[in-house]
Amino acid sequence: MRRTLVVFALLLTTAPWVQADLPLFGLRFLSPIGKMDTRMVPESSGLVQSLRYSGLFWALSDSGNDPEIIPITADGQLAPGWSGPVTIEGVRNRDWEDLALDGKGNLIIADTGNNRGQRKDLKIHFVNEPKPGITSVRPTRTLSVYFEDQKEATPNYDCEAVFEVDGKIFFLTKHHTNQQTRLYRLEGNSTKRANPLRYVDTFDIGGMVTSADTSPNGKFVAVLTYTMLWVFEYNSKTGTIFDRSIRKLPIFAWQAEAVAFDGNDAVVISNEGGQLYRVPLANMKIVRSENEITNPSQGR
Repeated sequence: MRRTLVVFALLLTTAPWVQADLPLFGLRFLSPIGKMDTRMVPESSGLVQSLRYSGLFWALSDSGNDPEIIPITADGQLAPGWSGPVTIEGVRNRDWEDLALDGKGNLIIADTGNNRGQRKDLKIHFVNEPKPGITSVRPTRTLSVYFEDQKEATPNYDCEAVFEVDGKIFFLTKHHTNQQTRLYRLEGNSTKRANPLRYVDTFDIGGMVTSADTSPNGKFVAVLTYTMLWVFEYNSKTGTIFDRSIRKLPIFAWQAEAVAFDGNDAVVISNEGGQLYRVPLANMKIVRSENEITNPSQGR
């Protein structure tokens, strides 16, 4: 109870958007397993596990920081074989918000932060995953993107979560005026003109989405808000993540900003200050099971 009161007092002095997203009671207080060096990762914003190098994660920082990706271990240490961050040459960190992997093992850097919904230069950069010892790389390609249904500037077209599944790249919006998120799918692959993000689905997620990631087996998608971890099952037939099994876990990790799968059975979360937390999927509450979907009468 004492810890709850201390946290409550701290929340009273924090930003209003954090208060709005934070149901105080019932949260799982996560214990950190490590911390990134803030000299390398000043403001953690994106995280993804390498599928090429065992035990390796890539991290990045938010807007205003250097255009770099940082190789770390699950406890936040600089990964063996690297001397420091890897610079992404020829691009600017306008508002980098998430990291993903495509089906070919390329890193996807999402420069899609859009707090006021006014940006006309949203981009995703594709980078071959650097080998140990490499200190700089250039994107193999950069795609400009835009929300196909956006008619005016609104903060509900902010986007901090990008993931790839089934050969398709998806985007989740971060809403500043309600607690929903909208799912969009990238349509097009042009490097000469902007590519549309097409609306797929909406979900009442109960907060502001800050990151997402796909499990290595391509079956699940983890979605993070400031106070909730969700795991959805991807439906290849409908192309959405919201109509099959769902798990969730209310969490407190200060300002939770990034999530990455650690194998198929757990995720690693990072907060803005670089602390890292590991959550096994077995610890999460099943909101809707596969059995309830295939046998609706048994879920009543």
